[in-house]
Amino acid sequence: MLGLSACSGGEDRTFSKPSVGPSEGLSFRYPQQWSASGFSRRTTPSRLVVASYRVHPSEVEGDCGGSKALRRMPRDGSAVLLIDYGSGEGFRPHPADFKLSQFQHATYECFGETYMLRFRRDGHDLQAHLAFGSEVPATQRAEALAILDSIK
Repeated sequence: MLGLSACSGGEDRTFSKPSVGPSEGLSFRYPQQWSASGFSRRTTPSRLVVASYRVHPSEVEGDCGGSKALRRMPRDGSAVLLIDYGSGEGFRPHPADFKLSQFQHATYECFGETYMLRFRRDGHDLQAHLAFGSEVPATQRAEALAILDSIK
């Protein structure tokens, strides 16, 4: 089972996926006012949603885990859906700085209209979906990209 620990400090919070073996942990920082669902416990590959609005652990479980949180996004909301495939998929290395232009914008079966990018970071093959409400401020778009920049 995957767990999640939070460490609050300053303006950001850090969430960590516990290590199962050497270098298998995953952590990232996100703004204090954002919410994180925690990593899925029953859905594989494991996933979580970090959003500018409240998200719940149940919203990342089941078929299309994460889609419930994205469907509830307010017009001024932003969300990052992160899917951790572990190792072995062979995704490209993590970009130095994420830019929205690196993502493929499309309507995805489970997640609706999002920006998607697959990448490798510290032994993890990850797929990120960024979703933005119709009235999202530019600052929140930047915060979503900064979350991905902070993954280690």
